[in-house]
Amino acid sequence: MEKLLELENVSYSYQDGKEKNQILDHASYLFEKGKIYAVVGASGSGKTTTLSLASGLDKPDDGKVLFKGKDIQEIGLNKYRREDISIVFQSYNLIYYMNALENVMSALEIAGIKRKDKKEYCLSILEQLGLSKDECKRDIRQLSGGQQQRVWIALALAQKTPILLLDEPTTYLDIKAQIETLNLLRKINKEYQITIIMVHHDINQAINYSDEIIAMKDGKILFQGVPEEVITSASLKSLYDYDLSVIDYNHQKIVLNYQ
Repeated sequence: MEKLLELENVSYSYQDGKEKNQILDHASYLFEKGKIYAVVGASGSGKTTTLSLASGLDKPDDGKVLFKGKDIQEIGLNKYRREDISIVFQSYNLIYYMNALENVMSALEIAGIKRKDKKEYCLSILEQLGLSKDECKRDIRQLSGGQQQRVWIALALAQKTPILLLDEPTTYLDIKAQIETLNLLRKINKEYQITIIMVHHDINQAINYSDEIIAMKDGKILFQGVPEEVITSASLKSLYDYDLSVIDYNHQKIVLNYQ
């Protein structure tokens, strides 16, 4: 597989008054083209910071972020964030006085992407994601949580970047909308060969919808690999400091919250 994105021995900390808080401690990641990665771990383990560094929104104290083997600082952060990577954080913001279509068109303008067929292009992406023409023209506040989720995925897709970063993409959604969103991401991954890196708190969804799991603890990678190989009761005990049962069902691992 083709190496696409690497975080090479990165460290990151922030100053809180007189104290220096270490978030990542010499962590290294390798993301290959066309795969879905789920980054899991307890709160405060460095998951969202990993996305911030990967996107170039934050700069590591030490180490490098490489895209196709080249330091993103050399590529130029504006070019990198415009052409190579899209990120949607948990606290995503849609412009509520605009409808869905206008939001996506606005995202293209902000990214500096000019197209003569901008309206038709953005509408086609929204429709591919399951929104009707009528829903595309509705006020954002009239759309359900799942539909709004599809709009911000469209914002990222419209830029045609090879990497999509997602911070907890199913948070605040009901179970139906969660499944629809994750199925949509898998469809996007297959059809567009986009590499997807998502922070996830639901370990079972991470197992079911990712090609590889990256487990983080205390700013370091505890383990990484194919879910069927790395998810065990012992590995989850190390990750969460909690006893969890792992069973095999239909050739897939399922995690139960009791022993």
